[in-house]
Amino acid sequence: MKVRKIAALAVGAAMVGATLGYANAALPGKEFFVKDGMPNVKIVVGANAPSTMDVASAADVALAIGSLLYTSEEVEASGVSVVVKKDVTDDPDDLTIYKYFYSTVNGPITAEKWSDLPGDYWWNGSAYNGSYDDWVAAYQADPWMYEVKDMDGIDEDFQVDWDFSIDEIHLIPTDPDDWDENDIDQPPKDAKLQIPEGAFKVLLNYTISNWSVEVDLGKDSQWGIPDSESFNVIDDDEPDPAEIADEYDVDPSDVDITFEGYVYEGVASGDTFTVLGNSYYVLNVTDGAFEYGKDHGEVWFRLGDIKDYDGYKVKAVDISVNENRALVEVTSPEGVDQLVILTKDKEKPLFDGGIVLKLTDTFVGIDGNLIATIQVVTNKKKIKSGDELVAGWVANITTGTNSDGDKVIKWITLSNADDIEEKTVDVLGKYKVYYKLKTWTKDEADANYDINDDGDKKDELMTAKAMIVIEPTERVYETKELKVGDEFEGWTIEAIKGEAYTKVTPMVPAEPITVLDSELDLNAVDSNLILVGGPVANAVTAYLVEQGLSTVDWENSEGDLEYIEDAFGTYDVLIVAGKDRYATRDAAKELMEYLAGL
Repeated sequence: MKVRKIAALAVGAAMVGATLGYANAALPGKEFFVKDGMPNVKIVVGANAPSTMDVASAADVALAIGSLLYTSEEVEASGVSVVVKKDVTDDPDDLTIYKYFYSTVNGPITAEKWSDLPGDYWWNGSAYNGSYDDWVAAYQADPWMYEVKDMDGIDEDFQVDWDFSIDEIHLIPTDPDDWDENDIDQPPKDAKLQIPEGAFKVLLNYTISNWSVEVDLGKDSQWGIPDSESFNVIDDDEPDPAEIADEYDVDPSDVDITFEGYVYEGVASGDTFTVLGNSYYVLNVTDGAFEYGKDHGEVWFRLGDIKDYDGYKVKAVDISVNENRALVEVTSPEGVDQLVILTKDKEKPLFDGGIVLKLTDTFVGIDGNLIATIQVVTNKKKIKSGDELVAGWVANITTGTNSDGDKVIKWITLSNADDIEEKTVDVLGKYKVYYKLKTWTKDEADANYDINDDGDKKDELMTAKAMIVIEPTERVYETKELKVGDEFEGWTIEAIKGEAYTKVTPMVPAEPITVLDSELDLNAVDSNLILVGGPVANAVTAYLVEQGLSTVDWENSEGDLEYIEDAFGTYDVLIVAGKDRYATRDAAKELMEYLAGL
């Protein structure tokens, strides 16, 4: 084959003809094929070519040219804004329960290994000089409590916090040899946490209040005018004056909080509320208990409609608009049928509360159909204090009366139904709690002295620290978009800059680039041409041979690429051909390799 491997073109286009033996000097540069990112050439295929392989070759060449259809420019990166993020995760402090220090002034360290640690450095409620039992008692007197905002809600208004607490906690060493429970001394190297039944509590307060807050900011420093700020807080807890005072840098006495009224007085019959994310539609509230079910909402039934709800099939048999009644047939999951008349706004429990229907309206549709709207509730259940509302959690339900005299659920306290003994305790999917012991040997401690403000070594170094770690399950980030001129932590954004980069813009041709030789007017050629096929297959190639412009011996060619400049006025021609379809195919492959190098 006369066409050499195109990869050799790395030596430079000017040397192609002389080095590789291409017909008629070098192959054309990139601008022959593409100009300003758009095609600058047409591919011509013989209309009466004896082989469809020439068409395939032309398609391959067109595909290779398509990879060059783009523009590129060097631009300076710039932006109208930047986005910054900040870790705002609510991360409670860990509970340090044991600390042992040694003095560098009063004598050498006495505990040089874990087994020598004394047993009376547990937190006793005022200092780290008690026993393990002292720590357990002190913890129970001041247990860990925390709040996660806006986790549950009433009728999709999520303003109910999770106020959880662990009232009692114990350590259970994972290796019993580390700790003799009859002679508790050193903190265990590793331990599980044990929380007795009922000690892990979650309070959900469904009385949501509106509080007005006024903060006295003193007098304006320039004009001496009294200044203040007022706002409202909607929450299940009264706002803490100390927290607000700290935010505004004032004294708590400068914060005035007034109860304005209830947003929700509790959960009443007909409300849907959530408990630990589980949804309940309330059917009825009684002292310390309530009935609930799955609310399917108001459903439109045309006469004859049959609809399925958790296995119960409801069919609209008859609808009376004048009397606001509907006759329905209900089939249980077991196949038992029951015919019942529904009267407007009256609940009808069926199959022991398995399904509850309430007709809300009847009317004639615009198409003349009789329509009934029926509220559907399935799986009616009753829950009372002492029952498990959520699996693993015993509910204590506090009920009361709202201003309308209706029974409502005021709040629910959940507690763990069984003892918890885990290496890592999951706190409602929000936090993980586990035991951790960190120790330093004497050599390690000596090598890591802390230095005080005077440049002297501190008198005491900690050689053992046991803690209960409270760690968020996921980090939370707050983002902020900043523009030029914005302030950020005392700084003003003056400019937003970036490094220079090459911007590449893909281009899409608006018209086809492959044509038949019979479609081409040789007296009005308006682009460069790629001719696929020799003089037998392609009439334009034959014309150039007749004119003496093409000089390749195509009858014997094993595949050639012949470049002819100014073949049609200012337009050039590249012939891709050979003695037969296989030779033409080889030449097309070599052109594709050449184009890939461009």
